[in-house]
This record gives sequence, structure tokens and C-alpha cells, in this order.
Amino acid sequence: MLCMLILLSACEPPEPSPELNIDLGMILPEEWKAVSTWESINIDADAEEEYLLFYRYDASTTGDGEEISGPVGAVIYDSQTPIGMPEESEDSSRPPAPRLQPYALLPNYWQGSGFGFVAPPRQTGRPNWFVVRRDDPRETENRYFEVLAEQMPASVSGQAVGEAPGDLPAHDELIVYGGNSPIGGPTYISVFWWSTISEGYGSTQISAPGGLHVEEWDGAADSSPMRTVRARYPQYDRSLLCKESRFERQVDPNFTSPGAYRAAIYYEEGPRKLIFCYGIPQSPFYPEAVVLAYLLRPDRNAQLVIEEARQTVPRALEGFAWVDALQYMATIPTFAGQANTSQRITTQVWASLFYESGGGLESKLFAFTLEHVPSDLSNRTTDEWRIVGVEQQ
Repeated sequence: MLCMLILLSACEPPEPSPELNIDLGMILPEEWKAVSTWESINIDADAEEEYLLFYRYDASTTGDGEEISGPVGAVIYDSQTPIGMPEESEDSSRPPAPRLQPYALLPNYWQGSGFGFVAPPRQTGRPNWFVVRRDDPRETENRYFEVLAEQMPASVSGQAVGEAPGDLPAHDELIVYGGNSPIGGPTYISVFWWSTISEGYGSTQISAPGGLHVEEWDGAADSSPMRTVRARYPQYDRSLLCKESRFERQVDPNFTSPGAYRAAIYYEEGPRKLIFCYGIPQSPFYPEAVVLAYLLRPDRNAQLVIEEARQTVPRALEGFAWVDALQYMATIPTFAGQANTSQRITTQVWASLFYESGGGLESKLFAFTLEHVPSDLSNRTTDEWRIVGVEQQ
């Protein structure tokens, strides 16, 4: 947990930020730079508003002299007014309390917390965020107020011991999108919920450099928890291939404290399958792209197989579940000037395919043979590759 108020008690505060209209210098460590103003949020176990703030930290300078402002972190401040303190003024530009308890979201390394950051360096502006409501009983059942009553014999508000407030927040989970993949979608999705007073906010995170996309929500999009999230991982190869997987939401009883307000959750990743990052190309150029295009949609890409093999190739591959990996020659051992001769030019691509077998999975290796088709300027066609056969290895 961050002890910011104690750390800064001996520091000279900088001037207030006129853009934010809040004296963040009295709150933030000098190394932190706010990227947003205070934003009201309430996902914990009381009716009082808290305050969400995003900031940059770990600023650095590259070997080329470029200044990097650092990744983006997030913190929630809980306004805690001691008994007998007078009410604050109606000035909404400041959190209305003489004392703010910081709860670090990310970065964080204490037990029960997540890891990393909410957005990478070069993030433009503050990350997008929204709050949702859990409806799954497995994720909302708790003994929070009973456990709290055992620790606190009386409520400062006079409420009955162990009794839940009559007006709990409408939302109980914060979702933050960070980063931006050139393929599409954020590269980080962080999820936060209130756990206990000692633990603060629990968290989990999904990240993928090729972007994330929510495929299924528990209810309405952007107002209910994410159930299934698709992730993509670029393979950084010449045919723009990606591995794609899906994360499924799970309850984590092993990391849920007995008195937690909301259960700990995590997202379990399924198998990573080979695809094209930007979709199947209309006319795949490289041999491995021809093979993958056919494997992903054999019904629409039968023209990638020579006519004489359009019965034998699908029969040899029948029943596979997904493509795991491809291996291929980086170059063809023939000079470009010889490609238009009558010489037959072939190459091979090896594909690792997974099959479902007896309740489990079985990997099989296949060798595809492809033949070069020279370009035809009269018909304005480029040179191409066609599958002529496949054999299991």
C-alpha cells in the first residue's frame, strides 16, 4: 500500500496545476505526473464516493536522448473524515475530506494485488475506463459486513453492528483499457474490485501486443463484466501471422479472503491458435500463407489446391481442430530469373495441427508440397503457389 501522505510531509509542494484545478502537489509524490483530474468512482462496500486518478511514473530517457514519460498507473483515494470534523465546503474541485487514504491499483506488488501498469508508455491521454455490476451469485456472495463487525465493534455512523448499508453502490467492478494495438483494440485490460480494508482493491489483468477484444459480456456491453476476451499475439513474420487465444472469466477461491466484499476473479487463457493478424488475404503471396489460408477456410480457398488434389488433400487433413504452427523455407533455392522457365519449382511447408482425441488433444505434423505458378503478364497475374499434395509425417 502506498504511504504517500507520510512520504510527502517533509517535501516542498509544487504549485497547483491550473489545468486540473486541484493541488495535486500536496497529494502525489514528486515522481508522479497526473494525466487526469479527479474522477468520482464508487465500487466498494459503502455509499461514499471515492476518487480515481491516473498518473505517469518511472519517467526515463532513451540512449538516443528521447524523454519517455513512463507507463500509466492508477490510484483510488478514499475520503475518510474523522468523527466530529465539520463538513467540507461545496467546492467540487477538491475531494471533500481533510484526509485521503490512497489505495494503489497498479503499479502494485503487495499480496492480493495485480502486477504491471494500466497503460504502457506513449499512451495518449488517460486510459478509457468504466464501471460494471456483477450479477453472478458466485461473485457477489460474501461475509464482508459480518467480518467487519468482528473487527469494529461499533459503526461511526451509528448503524447496527454487522448490518450492510441500506444503499450499496450500483457498481462493483472497474475496467480499464490501456494501450492501442495497430492490429486493433487495447493491449491491456485491467479489472479491479473491492476486497477488504486491509487488502484494498483486488485486480487481474489481460495483455496481448496484438490487441484485445471482448467477445462476450455477462449482460449489456460496457455495463456488465467481461466473460470472454479474445487476444492476439503477432508472430512478427513476413505473412503477418498471429497467435489467437480466448480468455474465460473464472472465480478464484484460493485468492478470495474469507471477509472479501467481492470474490477474486481471473481470466483463464485457452489454446493459442495460428491465424492471420488482419484476416485471410484474398491472394496469399508466400507459401506458408497459402497453406494457412487453405487450412483456415478450405471451403472458400479450394482454388489454392491444384484440381487433381482437391479430393486427396482434405481427406488427409480431415477432423483437425486448429493450426498450431508452420515451418517453411525462408527462400526458394532458385534465382528469380529462372522462375519463368519450364523448370518445375516446388517447396514445402510443415504444419503442426491439433486433433481432439479421446477427450484430449493430439498433435500431428503434415508436410505440404507446393508448386510455383509463374506470373502471366498477358492476364495480369502475379506468380503464385499452389498446393499439390500433403503427407502426414
